[in-house]
Amino acid sequence: MVVGVGVDMIKIEKMRNAINKWGDAFLNRVFNKEELAPIFKGKMYYQRLAARFAAKEAVIKAISKESPLALKDIVVLNKDNGAPFCKLKTALDITIFLSITHIEEYAVACAVAQKKN
Repeated sequence: MVVGVGVDMIKIEKMRNAINKWGDAFLNRVFNKEELAPIFKGKMYYQRLAARFAAKEAVIKAISKESPLALKDIVVLNKDNGAPFCKLKTALDITIFLSITHIEEYAVACAVAQKKN
């Protein structure tokens, strides 16, 4: 049974500005080391971080009725085939289906939360 759907979109420039202004303090407040490790600085650096941020926001929206979560309670990673998935640091009886995309100016994520049976 689906318990919630969340969508979020962020301008890449907003992520770039936050990182340039607050640096590692911002990154460590929002992301886990496990998330940051595979993201190498380069052409798509800000897009990838913005997409993960949008994914976290989408997950929060999708499960807001089930449990309040902080951004760092959600770990957004990729499977070997590149598909995104998330792990929740809080034990919930929920499966999250996640889709992420980004282009030069925007990143978008959609999350669907489903009760495990």
